[in-house]
Amino acid sequence: VTEEVDERNAKLLKTLSQATDMLAKADEMQVTYTAEIREAREKANAQLAEVRKKAEESIERELSAASTARDARAAEVRAKLDKEVNDKIAAAEPEIEKRKTAFVKETLAGASL
Repeated sequence: VTEEVDERNAKLLKTLSQATDMLAKADEMQVTYTAEIREAREKANAQLAEVRKKAEESIERELSAASTARDARAAEVRAKLDKEVNDKIAAAEPEIEKRKTAFVKETLAGASL
């Protein structure tokens, strides 16, 4: 009976020892994997920050180019409108002078009554 108990205790100690070894290995693996996961997250965050920065720079360039194009188009339209107004003023100048002369004559004729 004692022999069986001793044998059983030996098996239990062996199993306990194996379980302890397995737990130690599991702890090591957990530490390793935790470190690897942390490093992977840091790298991913760094890459995400870089991609975000590049995207923001690209958007800023596109906005700047669009703003420049808009300003150029506005200047073009403004110049065209100014030319049209000046052309119409120049074309209307003889009619204005004619009406002005007629108004002055009528006013002077009315005052000399």
